[in-house]
Amino acid sequence: MTLTDKTLGAGIIKIANLTVEGDSFELVCYETVTAIKSLKENWQFLENSCLEDFTYFQSYNWCIEYYRQFADDLSNKHCPIPQVFVLTKDQKPIMIWPLMRIQSRTTLKILTTATEPLGQYCNLIFDSSLFTIQIGQSVLGLILEHSKSDSVSFNNYPANCMIDKILANKGIKENSELESSILDMEQYNSWENYTQSLSKGQRKERRRNKNKLEAKGKLSYQIHNSGTDEYKKLISLALEMKTQWLLETGRKPGILADECTKAMFVNLQSCEKEKSRAIVQALYLDENPIAIEFGMIKDQTYYSYLGAIDWAFKDFGPGKVQMAMAQEWCMENGIKNFDLMHDPSEYKSSWSNHTHKVISRNIPITKKGYIYSKLWKTHIRPRLKKIYHFAGSQNRERLNKAADVLRKLRPKKY
Repeated sequence: MTLTDKTLGAGIIKIANLTVEGDSFELVCYETVTAIKSLKENWQFLENSCLEDFTYFQSYNWCIEYYRQFADDLSNKHCPIPQVFVLTKDQKPIMIWPLMRIQSRTTLKILTTATEPLGQYCNLIFDSSLFTIQIGQSVLGLILEHSKSDSVSFNNYPANCMIDKILANKGIKENSELESSILDMEQYNSWENYTQSLSKGQRKERRRNKNKLEAKGKLSYQIHNSGTDEYKKLISLALEMKTQWLLETGRKPGILADECTKAMFVNLQSCEKEKSRAIVQALYLDENPIAIEFGMIKDQTYYSYLGAIDWAFKDFGPGKVQMAMAQEWCMENGIKNFDLMHDPSEYKSSWSNHTHKVISRNIPITKKGYIYSKLWKTHIRPRLKKIYHFAGSQNRERLNKAADVLRKLRPKKY
């Protein structure tokens, strides 16, 4: 292979020509939003033909909206820099690996999973008839060489996926392994068949929650595709509801309170040709939304991304009623997997029937990167997150205040 790092055009860098298993390839990196937009047709064609699971967060629509909102300010040194690696054979893209380079407040440079923390899975899309593990490992070597970073982080990739096979045991594996909770719907003939498989206690609780709400008024359920006025309105309302819930329970809303996040979600496009779309599901009480779920559908998998409730109805279980209706709708509309993803929450076990392991690995490039990968990412950060998760609302508020004080004590240049 020959490392070239040659500029092909504005925001497009040729990384290398390489030969693997007797075939010749070219690796190129797209670094600006304008350059990435030129990939749209090829990107969507490749994602449509990719047989890999867990790839919605590598779809063109998801990535381009993130890059547009968060990575299009070249004057801000802390703004993520898109790093979309494209492997071509005979000028035809056979792999797209979306990443991004970020710089922390301590000047640490990290090449990491594109669109995080909003994206939930690290993955890549590829032509399974042409792209192999050996080719992927050659591409990984070039990405590491081109990274211009202290460490390369592959956060939250599904076990047994192509990235898992490419990385093998490379780098430092984080101790905090997570599991996605998934309801496999294919094993049930109907929604009634599924509900009968639940325990008597589960069925009783779900009926009780619904009865409590029906005593308050008329319930209805609606689905809205991205691009519609109601979808946009419900996205904004869901983020408001979620922010209130986070604050009421002593948590910080973080990136969910960012206007760029709302703009990204509102502007997501549905792509019927690629069998990929964003939707909002809402439970209404007397025509007022009291529980909202924002999710995505790709390849007969529904990603249950964000749920929110009207805080005034928190004691009536609207989120549980909405979840049951969402799963019923998905089952009746040919969805095979209802993915609750990997955020650790106890409630998920009662809404799923199997799990899928999710892994994170860090490959340090410099000494600073080694300290970051070995100490912070692998040991300190997971323990802090665990303490925060189980702290309770009052203790979380105290921790948030302490963190705010420490931020104010940082030198201004950071």
